[in-house]
Amino acid sequence: MQLPSNIGTRAVPKRKRHKLHGKRGDLFVHVREDGSERAYVWQRAGDDIVRGHQRSGIRCRNLSSEAVYANDASSPRVEIPRIVIDTMTITSNHLRAHDVAAFWRLFAEARKQGINEDIHAIRLGDVVRYLGLDSLQRAKQALVRLASAEMTLRLNQRGYRGQVRMHMLQVLHDTDDMAALRGCDVLYFRLPAAMKAAVLESRDYAWVELNALSRFKSKFTFPLYLKLCLAAGKNELYREVPAMTKTEFRAFVGMPEKTQTSVLDETLQLVCDELLAISGIRKRFPINIAFVDEMLTIKVGRSSKKLRELKPAWIAPKTAAKLLSTVYNMAQEARVNFPPLMHFRQAETAVGLPATKVFDHWSTDIHGAVNYGIGTAGMKAREFLDLIARVGAEQAFEEWVERRHFGFVIDEDGVEQTAAISVPRVLPKPERTTQPTPEQWQSKALTYDDAPLRMIDVIQKAGDDNVNDEKIPF
Repeated sequence: MQLPSNIGTRAVPKRKRHKLHGKRGDLFVHVREDGSERAYVWQRAGDDIVRGHQRSGIRCRNLSSEAVYANDASSPRVEIPRIVIDTMTITSNHLRAHDVAAFWRLFAEARKQGINEDIHAIRLGDVVRYLGLDSLQRAKQALVRLASAEMTLRLNQRGYRGQVRMHMLQVLHDTDDMAALRGCDVLYFRLPAAMKAAVLESRDYAWVELNALSRFKSKFTFPLYLKLCLAAGKNELYREVPAMTKTEFRAFVGMPEKTQTSVLDETLQLVCDELLAISGIRKRFPINIAFVDEMLTIKVGRSSKKLRELKPAWIAPKTAAKLLSTVYNMAQEARVNFPPLMHFRQAETAVGLPATKVFDHWSTDIHGAVNYGIGTAGMKAREFLDLIARVGAEQAFEEWVERRHFGFVIDEDGVEQTAAISVPRVLPKPERTTQPTPEQWQSKALTYDDAPLRMIDVIQKAGDDNVNDEKIPF
């Protein structure tokens, strides 16, 4: 039998690939026939995964000068892994609110220096200024309490499986050395090895406002706020905070099971007030709190990004060369007023205008302020120029983009910030009114006056005859 001559030369049909093939990290939203939506995220796999040791973990210019309680101009952010937010439980009950805030300040310092380092260092004065304390001794006491406190994490890392118990901090100073430290001295500490392993291998994380943590007065606000930061960084379809009853809230924040109802209500009210009090540069997303059928429901909006954190828009090479040549041909005193080209590309992503248009607006405002005294972005001309001279063109440009009429909106999901919330309290049971109890009858010994009249004669005769008492009929 003779085989066909074309056998073996037929091309193998190509396998049809999905339309999102290769686009790892992209979001695909499928709209069903009934109008509902389902989101699919193509996660990175293999060597494409960006682990914690490949990320900086901190976003600020100078952590020591920006992580200050009284700083209202900027707010540094620290990256906390999702596994830490979801599973971290502080088992010690003697900690206070500023103790927990001090722990995250030390964690941010470790992220800045490199989380994989064995020993980290921080000036004791930086801890005092971050907590807003007026006493160096109180900062030392907070560190001592942290060194004696314990926490648990549920991990799935190499060397750490399941629930792991550890000390929150190890201070590398003895008692005498700790007492001799001054504000300018350096404090050496060590973070738990299990926590560092969780950070190094983490792939999901949340950005947390560091200066917002130092203002909390209740230690039970921290776990809920970290959970909200994690939810605010997700897509709207995945941004859900589970509704909780008061009992579930007590277990979530780590309050004792035998907490009185009145204490639980007061704590819940304080936590809600502190979350809604976050404002200014420390507020990254709106928070909506409500009570529906005795259930605590919380909604958060999208976490806004700073201008320098946005993805820069694409620009044609010829256009980029033209803008760069325009700046390079300026005099030196005029050139310092212009940020790098990357900022204009990021502004295009933020406001939706082409980078060339944003460049023209910035040039026009600079020219009007210098030559004609015309203000811009809600600032007078002198105030605008002083801002550039004080903080530099990059930071001034970022503030200019936010305050000008095309400034980007913080939230686009329709979540309205709750002004205030009142926690419904359980009414105390009415006290029972005391009913007058009737007097119980008590038997009394009979006397001569209690005898019936018909027995008087018998008694009289018995008395005259000296009859024995046993013969008396009563």
